[in-house]
Amino acid sequence: MKRQLIIYIGLILTMTSCSMFNVDSRYKPNSTNEYYFPLLSAEFTKRQNDCIKKKEFPCNFPEPNDTLNKFVNQWYSKHLKSMKEPILYKLHNDDKKTIRFTHLGTWSNPVSYRIENSNGQVTLTYCKTKGLGGYDAGRRIKHERKIIKSETWDKILEKIDSVKFWRIETHDPNMALDGEEWILEVLIDRQYHFVTRNSPENYGEQEYAELCKLMLNTYKE
Repeated sequence: MKRQLIIYIGLILTMTSCSMFNVDSRYKPNSTNEYYFPLLSAEFTKRQNDCIKKKEFPCNFPEPNDTLNKFVNQWYSKHLKSMKEPILYKLHNDDKKTIRFTHLGTWSNPVSYRIENSNGQVTLTYCKTKGLGGYDAGRRIKHERKIIKSETWDKILEKIDSVKFWRIETHDPNMALDGEEWILEVLIDRQYHFVTRNSPENYGEQEYAELCKLMLNTYKE
């Protein structure tokens, strides 16, 4: 789709410019095992590159769900790695029940809230780093873990169902080169899905924002 292509070109440009949004992309995983999200297939990436090279606009093919291009994947991955978080999508065969909300504000410290349900015991893990979400990853400065009520887990699951989370497209329909990345991953019953949005409350996605805020508010309880 034209929208995805515009976003893709915009991301490439940020790598070579001094714009207000200039993600440090020096972190490059040594292998696909180090990426925190599935990568676009080589075939799809080739189609994108060929389209850009030949200037055959618009390129009417959307990026597949639950995948990220290398640039965005490196960006998100370096922050989750600095938090020493697990790579969730690789655990889809381990009967894990995990929900993680990652918040990357361009000018704020990256944070993550991970809730796990293990045989009825629900725990919340909170991480914060010294970095900036739109720039460098920093060392972890907070790592807290606490047991929470099972009712809280059930409330979040109800919200996941009510907003039809499993049907929401992974990729953000809005092109925004500044703001806040709201990334929500759900791994339940060997099913994995993630959604990423930039400042969703500003772009008419209040329900998704409310779901993410449930994760944040759980930490404050």
